[in-house]
Amino acid sequence: MKKWKCTVCGYIHTGDEPPEKCPVCGAPKSRFIDLSEPEAPAPEPAPSASTETEPEAKSPQTPEPATAAKPAEPEPVAPFSDSRYRRLFDLMTQYHGHPISVHIPNGLLPVAIVFIFLSALFSIEGMAVAATYNIGVVALSMPLVLFFGWVDWQNRFNGAVTNVFVVKIACGIVVTVTAWFLFIWLLVNPAVISTPQPSRIAFFMINLLMLGAASTAGWYGGKLVFRN
Repeated sequence: MKKWKCTVCGYIHTGDEPPEKCPVCGAPKSRFIDLSEPEAPAPEPAPSASTETEPEAKSPQTPEPATAAKPAEPEPVAPFSDSRYRRLFDLMTQYHGHPISVHIPNGLLPVAIVFIFLSALFSIEGMAVAATYNIGVVALSMPLVLFFGWVDWQNRFNGAVTNVFVVKIACGIVVTVTAWFLFIWLLVNPAVISTPQPSRIAFFMINLLMLGAASTAGWYGGKLVFRN
């Protein structure tokens, strides 16, 4: 049985053929390389034509036409190629900046939503205040989480655009937008949690949407971490 490696996330597949899509990151079949196939030896250079036949003499009256040199095409700039930032971004990935930062909203967000529903059920004002502070910290931390995630995506996965990364990025944006929206809502109208009003159901539904987006992003992140 052959072993195939996904060049995006490093997943190892055993079989006669690589899978149509990587089960971890969703990369296509073409992004797999065969680990069991030895590298082909470099071909020997062909013998020079001058050793076999003498070149024909050229007429001095017919000079070769000059060929204009083609301008060199600019090479694509790799992410973080600037040496001023390269070292900094490498350190972010080396010391797990994204996993560390993402634990802040992942820990506070479920607690905030539990406080919101407990406050609504039992009219506990202190839990509503605590929920407001927790959602505020989530909203403030999410831009940092998105930045670290983008750096990790470029460094570890070469910015590969697959369904896994598209979903993770979309979920991160949803959490950021909803967290800021709910935080501002609570600052303007803190009674929305404990007082019956027409917008109360919408407030609760947006909280559940935020929790679902965070859970989905965490599930896909777990697949990338525990890929083998």
